[in-house]
Amino acid sequence: MIDSHPVKVLVASDGLVDAHPFDFHALGLAGVIDRLAVRMRSAGLRVALEVGHAEAEIDRRSAILLYRATDELFRNIMAHARAQEVKILLQVAPGAIQLRIQDDGIGFHCKRLLSEEAAEGGLRKLHRVIGRAGGYLDVESSRETGTCVTVQLPLD
Repeated sequence: MIDSHPVKVLVASDGLVDAHPFDFHALGLAGVIDRLAVRMRSAGLRVALEVGHAEAEIDRRSAILLYRATDELFRNIMAHARAQEVKILLQVAPGAIQLRIQDDGIGFHCKRLLSEEAAEGGLRKLHRVIGRAGGYLDVESSRETGTCVTVQLPLD
């Protein structure tokens, strides 16, 4: 069960912006992610959301962080990927909640973007914030397969 108060974080101290806050209690995390996907669907992308069968309680901080990660990744897909299809998987792993977003776009050089030289980029900020929360962000990307980003956060 996610905290019943609506998420109303507009600008976080780490610089990541929440432009479209949602009520997690009413929609659930999967519903919030599906709502974020509306703008991609409106732009003609095929978006598939799959939710694993296991249920888990997700603390408010993790729910907000997964929302923010999803928003940032969707923005990147819209701005850079030239994708036609996006697959989203939200699932409970042992002791963790995992979000995987995969597109069929043009890919990018992920090691350079996550390096210290690109410390101000949105993906780099996201990498740092997730790491501070005890989770990890993994990026695999190539011209042949597109980009797959996995975010995993511990469940308390």
